[in-house]
Amino acid sequence: MKIGVNMWTIFGWAYQGVPKIEEIFKIAKDIGYDGVEFVYDDDKLDPARISQEKRREYLETAESLEIEIPSVATGVFWKYNLASPDEKLRRRGLRYLREGIRLAHDLDARVLLVVPGVAIPDVPYEKSYELAKESLIKVAGYAEEHDVIIGVENVWNKLFYSPLEFRRFLDEINHEYVKAYLDIANTVNFSHPEHWIWLLSDKIASVHAKDFDVKVGNITGFRHVGMGSIDWKKMVKLLRDVGYDGYLVVEAPPEFYPDLKEPKYPDDGIRAAKDNYKALRKVISE
Repeated sequence: MKIGVNMWTIFGWAYQGVPKIEEIFKIAKDIGYDGVEFVYDDDKLDPARISQEKRREYLETAESLEIEIPSVATGVFWKYNLASPDEKLRRRGLRYLREGIRLAHDLDARVLLVVPGVAIPDVPYEKSYELAKESLIKVAGYAEEHDVIIGVENVWNKLFYSPLEFRRFLDEINHEYVKAYLDIANTVNFSHPEHWIWLLSDKIASVHAKDFDVKVGNITGFRHVGMGSIDWKKMVKLLRDVGYDGYLVVEAPPEFYPDLKEPKYPDDGIRAAKDNYKALRKVISE
């Protein structure tokens, strides 16, 4: 397995201004990471603002450092809900999905992380399920044309909290370019991560690495690898057992330090990246 780091880990979710992408690549390389997960949004890092020239520069920087861009992530689908009954909002989400696919392709990234939908109290569950499925089916062919896998992430979105249901969702889409982006820490508050690994097995396109403290049991319970309740040694073994040999991508910004009130960037982001890399490297090597 290879170890990657999501850009949020180093510059945080609530970053100001445009992150210095080339600097992030260098920081990741110096720590020892094999790859960096690129991030886009609907603001400073909107794909529409990232020119073809800039995309080539990012890729050339990564290649010069001998570091990969294995995947691309984004948080835009929380806002532009792919399971929304509002067709206009859904179309906006589909536009960002296609733009993300093109961006991933231009960066030689194999996987695009996608939040498949967000459940709404006043919308029947089965309708959200079908709308999410319909949205992904619409762009599956586009993803194949660009050789980018849509990695459907299991998140706290009030949808697909059972690994059996998650597998069923992917099987019903039934497309080789729509797979799972497994976030193990997102499962442990309400299920057993072992079940997700076994059930998804051949469908896993990428894996997010962070930890979670079940004693906290809410959104503030996320931690850095080795500082929570997850047996990462066991998780890595199980992933290997089902044939997964791809990236473990650290998604653990400094906000996950429970005693850190106001993170300072890039210092605390670099510390977080180092701590998680050291913990994962040890687990993989054992």
